[in-house]
Amino acid sequence: MPSTAQDDLHSTRPPSTARRKRRWKLPAAIAASFVLFFALIMTPQWIHNRQLDGLANRFLSYPLPPETRFSDDEVQASVALRGNSNHCDYRLRFNLGTKLSPDEVARHYKAAQIGIEGGGISVVVWTPSEPPPFP
Repeated sequence: MPSTAQDDLHSTRPPSTARRKRRWKLPAAIAASFVLFFALIMTPQWIHNRQLDGLANRFLSYPLPPETRFSDDEVQASVALRGNSNHCDYRLRFNLGTKLSPDEVARHYKAAQIGIEGGGISVVVWTPSEPPPFP
């Protein structure tokens, strides 16, 4: 049978919209899977970073002890599994200049309920002769 103009039209016509949509389903599903996997893996880190930022903000906005000032603007912060590794430890380190004893400074911050979820905190004070072991 001889070909007609209509047959030629069908053979050169671009793929239908449904066919084009099917062509993108697999790459879209693969990309969505990677995005969801990334979000699943990163969620704990995002939560810990948010809690660490909140702790740092509460610590820095808490009134300083009398006759005390910040020595510099640097605050070091970390989240890690320490000790028996059954929980995350949030660690902040900042430098203060004060005329108070280390025990007085520690008591001032231990009395504050500024820990994660309003809990207490563990305070360690180092003097210039004792460099702190910080990563």
